[in-house]
Amino acid sequence: MSDDILSAAFYVPKGGIAKTTSAAHIGVSGYQNHGHETVLIDLAGTQNDLATQFGLQDDVADPDIPISIVFSDKWDLLRDNADDIVDRMVYETDEGVDLIPADDGLSAEDNNLANVPLEDRYDRLESFIAEEIAPRYDLVLFDLPGKEDNITINGLHAAENVIAPLKPGAFELAQLENLEDELATIANDDDHDADPTLQLVFATMVDRTTNLSSEFADQLEADYPEISGSPVAESANISDGQSAGRTLFAFEDDELYNTGKRARKAYRELTDELLSRLKEN
Repeated sequence: MSDDILSAAFYVPKGGIAKTTSAAHIGVSGYQNHGHETVLIDLAGTQNDLATQFGLQDDVADPDIPISIVFSDKWDLLRDNADDIVDRMVYETDEGVDLIPADDGLSAEDNNLANVPLEDRYDRLESFIAEEIAPRYDLVLFDLPGKEDNITINGLHAAENVIAPLKPGAFELAQLENLEDELATIANDDDHDADPTLQLVFATMVDRTTNLSSEFADQLEADYPEISGSPVAESANISDGQSAGRTLFAFEDDELYNTGKRARKAYRELTDELLSRLKEN
């Protein structure tokens, strides 16, 4: 990976924990509050939730050059013979960040990667980022699938820095321990030339009026004092924004409830913490 680009992957082996929402908000904050040219890469599946977050779901239905081709044996030929490759992959959002959406070919390419020799299987995304993305952007954030597969491991190789949003619950704390074990296994495996490290964990969908949310956020901070970040409040503004194709950063203050303002502030603080850690590495 190029030293000139900051990178991180949102990954927890579970869905429904605001992983995509967090990627969108931290990406926008990285651009708006830190001036980083930012690209979000959606590898999480064909639902294209990141595109929906920015109101681009119809635009990305048939990408000119899909991200899935980066994982295929056709990539080298395409790269050597096609013009303006990245421009043809990227979609601009109204909030400053760029998006490379997921596409229908990702599942097939994940299966195809199983037939690729191990020494060549997991570095395809990393090479794409170093050669095509790093010269154009300051920050790349990956939204990874909620399962450990070949695409996910490519993402962990390319990013090496992992962000884990967690919905309050005892099961989620156990999952975090499993995630640490999974990252350690990848780092210690001779087939993996990577050392993915957990850089930031935080609670999402936090309702401070309930004991569960409060206790979970406090426990997360106690268990992971070095990497625990600001908890994100549960707010109807977040789902309203998703329906309207915008993040909380696109709202005026008078459009937000207090919970929405707290959530937006938390995402801004999380971005500050993440970027500080990435720049230290």
